[in-house]
Amino acid sequence: MPRLPFHRKLLLAFAAVLLPVLVLLCADFVLNLRRTQQSLLEAQSLTAQAVAVQVSDALDSAVELGWTLANDPLVRTLDPSRLDGHLQRLSQHLPRLDAIGVYDASGLNRGWGNLDFPAEPRLRIGDRPYFQQAMATNAPVISEVLQLRRPDRVAMLVCVPIRDALGQPIGVVNVVMQTERLAQRYLPSRLQSGQDILLMDSHGRLAFHTGYPLLSHTQSLAFSTWAPLQEVLVGNRVMLDQFVHPLTREPSLGVFVPIPRHPWVVGVAAPRDIALAPLYEALHTKLLAFGGILLLSGCIAAVMARLHSRPVRLLQALAHALGRGELSRRAHIRTGDELEELGDAFNQMAEQTAQRQQEVERLRAEAEHHAGQLRAIIASVPDAIFLARPGGRLCGANPAGLRLLGLEPPAPLELPLDELLRRHHLCHPDGCPLRLEELPLSRALSGETFTEVEMRMVDASGEVRQLSVNGAPVRDAAGNIILGEAVIRDVTGRKKDEEERCRLLEKERALSRIGQALVREVELERIAHVASEQSLHALGADAVGLWLAEPEHPRLTLLVSHGLSKTVRERCRELAFALPILTAQAAREERLQVIEDIQTASSPPALSYQLALEEGFRSMVSVPLHSRGHLVGVMTCFSAAPRQYSARELEFHTTVGQLFAVAIEKARLFQEVREALRLREEFMSAAAHELRTPVTTIQTWADFLSRMEEGSTRQQKGLAAIARSTRRLARLVEHLFSAVWMAPGLPKLERERLDLRALVAERVKLLSRTTENPIHFHAGEGALIDADPQRMGEVVAHLLENAIRYSPPGGPIEVRLECEGLQAQVSVRDVGPGIPPERQPHVFEPLYEPLPSGMPGYVGVVGMGLHLSWQIIEAHGGRIWLESAPGEGSTFCFSLPLRRGEASGASVREGGLKSGPQYRTL
Repeated sequence: MPRLPFHRKLLLAFAAVLLPVLVLLCADFVLNLRRTQQSLLEAQSLTAQAVAVQVSDALDSAVELGWTLANDPLVRTLDPSRLDGHLQRLSQHLPRLDAIGVYDASGLNRGWGNLDFPAEPRLRIGDRPYFQQAMATNAPVISEVLQLRRPDRVAMLVCVPIRDALGQPIGVVNVVMQTERLAQRYLPSRLQSGQDILLMDSHGRLAFHTGYPLLSHTQSLAFSTWAPLQEVLVGNRVMLDQFVHPLTREPSLGVFVPIPRHPWVVGVAAPRDIALAPLYEALHTKLLAFGGILLLSGCIAAVMARLHSRPVRLLQALAHALGRGELSRRAHIRTGDELEELGDAFNQMAEQTAQRQQEVERLRAEAEHHAGQLRAIIASVPDAIFLARPGGRLCGANPAGLRLLGLEPPAPLELPLDELLRRHHLCHPDGCPLRLEELPLSRALSGETFTEVEMRMVDASGEVRQLSVNGAPVRDAAGNIILGEAVIRDVTGRKKDEEERCRLLEKERALSRIGQALVREVELERIAHVASEQSLHALGADAVGLWLAEPEHPRLTLLVSHGLSKTVRERCRELAFALPILTAQAAREERLQVIEDIQTASSPPALSYQLALEEGFRSMVSVPLHSRGHLVGVMTCFSAAPRQYSARELEFHTTVGQLFAVAIEKARLFQEVREALRLREEFMSAAAHELRTPVTTIQTWADFLSRMEEGSTRQQKGLAAIARSTRRLARLVEHLFSAVWMAPGLPKLERERLDLRALVAERVKLLSRTTENPIHFHAGEGALIDADPQRMGEVVAHLLENAIRYSPPGGPIEVRLECEGLQAQVSVRDVGPGIPPERQPHVFEPLYEPLPSGMPGYVGVVGMGLHLSWQIIEAHGGRIWLESAPGEGSTFCFSLPLRRGEASGASVREGGLKSGPQYRTL
């Protein structure tokens, strides 16, 4: 058996000591993990069963209460005037229930027992499944988890039928159990940290989850597709030591049990990291102890290795020294074992190596002398180097030169120059053949020195290559020419790259021209003409046709063409997708179709072949035009000569086609938008006109009746309400007329020189007489603008009326006029409830209520004042915006450009000459 080195023995001993300890730690952790999980699950099971029994008792109590109420003679009367008070008094003694309601056989509420919400308007539950089931079965029904309409909360209902003397249902009693109260009732039942209790109905919707008091609709459906739910609903207890919680998406453990006598499920779950935290803390402590043992064992092993590794390090140092050429180094080891024998062997090897090194040095000197000659030949690789003797014979070449001539190195090379000229067809760049005296080697042998001389040659494979040649004579010490040298560089690839770069640059310029032309045009006919004209130059075609696809029919219609005869245009004006022509084939298959030479193509479309013969076309390319995933047309390019299209050329055709497709789709969308705007303006104008006459009639008669006839107080209040509503409707009609008047594309502003300060002051004065809210106007000197006085007065009135509407009684309103640079800015600030951030982007939309229903300050009045203000300010070239925060009021601002010549004056007034703003309180 071979002996093991000392370092391996140390490692094996180290592993033998620590391996059992590590195995014991792992086994202990696994056993503790199983015991801990089982104990946690048992505790959770007890909690879940206790909660399930409590929920079952609560449901049974609700059913018993429902039966008690259903058998009450007072309830059977279904008299709202008596039942509301009776149920409200009863609800005061049942704090655990949220509400009690009585409904007749049609589902209409006849009695309401919730103290927090009024009974009116009466609810209807005739469409609710639990009501229909209770009426059909004549038995109590417990609903699923529901989102109540009043109050707006998540709850479950116990629906008990009310029977007449014959035992037939005449209505139901609804006992509402709010899930939030159930959750609060069972919070003390949690026995462990991080443990959550949840209640689900038979469809998996959460009634409550103690970890998520406020469940959204999406969160409440997290368990609806959970597989173990069905097993629990059939009556089995499910204990899971590891599962992904559908709501929190965390690894958890938990127990789910069914509720006795009811198809509901109670679950108790906790995240694994929280539930098993004590176990992992104990494991951490044990690992720290194991780490200490590991560190101590490592120190002992390091000391032992240090004592035994010194001879090894000496031998290692000797080996490195020999590798560096220090052949005089020796190792002195006196350990009396194998290491000493190994040191002696190293010393003997060093002596033998020193002897051989001397012989190697002598051979190296000879090799370097020969290598110098070889390096002179291959110095210019990868360029080809040729040498010729004065007698006109090629005598040498490097490997690159041999490969250029079609020879494999090393190959003997003794070739006359005229033979070289004949074999490889050397010629000038313009194609004229070279004469013998024009050969680069002949010119070098004649004593000429030249650089960057271009020529062409045919290599051994028959390919024409473009070459760049440098040449010079090689002279001896006496100045005599002994060799002619030519260095040849193959520039074929570089020339092709330059040509390709030029072509790509030209295509980029063409795309730029096409893009600029198409961006400027919006009419479909103009876009079609631009597309066809530009494609002739960009694609190098002789004729181009552009067909539009009809979405309703599989048919193409010729929109425009260039280079096609009248006969072809008439024949191809409408093309069905099924026709045997390349354009229809591209539309039918919705992919690029190419015929490089129709005379040599295999099975070309019959109609395309016939047209090509008549018109003299040889190649065709049909590009389907797609926009937003559907076909909008086909562009076909015709060329009189056959062409071979590269992948880049076809990609360029496709790019140009897609650019045309986007432009065509843009034109179509422009036409649709223009038509939609026209229809909208016609509708708003007609609606406003039709509403004006009946509204005026109603308002007139309401005012007349309220003044001429003496009726009861209730009648007078009704007539006053009718008058107020008709006046508001009349204002809305006028706003509609104004919206149509300010529609885009209808310039109706009558601009004139206007003093904005005087206009704002006048509107403030008029509205101050009609409100108890004080309006404070702060302004500097007058600001002159070019504007329509009537429209600008409407803007100021709309903003002030809006501030009055949402301000509390007596709340101040502040109006400011300031000039900043070239702009005049007006702001109207109130101390109302403010506007929520999520509704602020929509306040300038027509008929939009800034405050949601139920929020403090909600007035329930919508109009178009802010929308009209936005239209008028935008038409004047200004800007209108809103600054608001909930509870801090709102500030509506707009800015308009000052008249030319007034901006500089405003800037001076804002400087040192400014005496201060004027303040006025109305």
